Amino acid sequence: MEVTRELILQAIRDAKQGQQQAFRYLLDVFWNDVFLFQLKRLGNEHDAEDITIETFSKAFNRIDSFDENYSFSTWLIAISKNLQIDKS
Repeated sequence: MEVTRELILQAIRDAKQGQQQAFRYLLDVFWNDVFLFQLKRLGNEHDAEDITIETFSKAFNRIDSFDENYSFSTWLIAISKNLQIDKS
């Protein structure tokens, strides 16, 4: 199945309603983007995975604040970057 902006937006809307399957879908779609971003920054798989897990946890706790006019992946990367900076 092709990942489209509409599928992503629907998953975000479903996640905002608390649907766990939507959270899982978003995690599956965006995990590698966040993980690879952190791996390039940190150079360590373990640390990159830890920050990636924290990123999704924070994002899902704050999913209601996501504005659909923006890119979800950019929002995730910003969260991830800020978490990594805070840990430095």
